[in-house]
Amino acid sequence: WFAAPHAAVLYILFRHPQHFGGAAARVAAVFDIGVVAYFVLPTAPPWWAGNTGALPHVRRIMTEAGERFWGRHWKRLYDSLSGNQLAAMPSLHFATSVMAAHVLSDVGRGPGAVGWAYAAALGFALVYLGEHYVADLLAGLALAEGVRIAAPAATPVARAIARFVRSREPAY
Repeated sequence: WFAAPHAAVLYILFRHPQHFGGAAARVAAVFDIGVVAYFVLPTAPPWWAGNTGALPHVRRIMTEAGERFWGRHWKRLYDSLSGNQLAAMPSLHFATSVMAAHVLSDVGRGPGAVGWAYAAALGFALVYLGEHYVADLLAGLALAEGVRIAAPAATPVARAIARFVRSREPAY
């Protein structure tokens, strides 16, 4: 799921390199701010609430389908992708995909349509599969939109910080 934002930024790097810096910075900002939110306010996803009995009707459908589809390979794959029981809000899956859709829309209608279709399908899947609540997706959407709106004002500050850091680097 995290491959889509990276693929979007790689597409921009190779097809529209003049947009790469801003696109990469916005996708990274969404991810970084979301990770900080996990530490400040850890929240459990629906599948965790289902596992603990707090929401007994919620199942993690991904595990059931994964076992049937991957067979004996599922345990190893699942262990590497098992999820974080304290990282539900905001949904970084959704937030980074929304930002990917935005940066793809910045370079063309076709790429943007692909990005938005993916974000919409992912949003549905995240809720259906028990990975996130709708509120987690709304928080992810708000995060992506906040970064998009703040980017023009933050860009000069980020560039000034980068210049300052570069000026302090030792010359080799």
